[in-house]
Amino acid sequence: MKPSEKRLIMLLLVLVALFATGFTTMRMLAWQRGLEKRERSQTMRREETQQLLAEAPMWEQKLQWLRKVQPPMKNVNTANSELDLLLNESLRKHGLQTDVREFVEDVKSDHFHQVGVTVRVNSEIKPLLNWMHELLAPDSFYFISKFTLTPMPEDNAKVSAELHVTRLYAPADKSTVEAAASPTPTTRP
Repeated sequence: MKPSEKRLIMLLLVLVALFATGFTTMRMLAWQRGLEKRERSQTMRREETQQLLAEAPMWEQKLQWLRKVQPPMKNVNTANSELDLLLNESLRKHGLQTDVREFVEDVKSDHFHQVGVTVRVNSEIKPLLNWMHELLAPDSFYFISKFTLTPMPEDNAKVSAELHVTRLYAPADKSTVEAAASPTPTTRP
């Protein structure tokens, strides 16, 4: 073998070694980045879990309050009539009138039952907002899921508001909710 061929083979081996080293280094760096990413993810999960565990007594207290205060659902017709009666009294108290009132289909889940009505109120803004503020007290379990406010073209001081007022009730059978909320003990044979 000639010395020039030996040098070419040696150069080729050096290049192969450099490429192999570069490839291995890139793979190792990618692996290290993956490990660092997993470590950050695990750290974030651990911190989130610790935060949730620290908040557990507060959420347990809120659940107890909810079980004690939230009214149970008797039936949909009774709930709709209660909602209509409350809205009439509340609107009359604030000097407001509605020109449209439509009941919406009730929604039922494992944790709540809701009934609702869509109303349109034409009035000045201040009495409307005072009424809404009084209506949305936390222990009343009313909320407004849709609110559209439009100025009245004939009177700049008045607005037309379309609201979807909903009330949440506890499910009829609270024992199923309590069973779902509390962990079941596991027994080993």
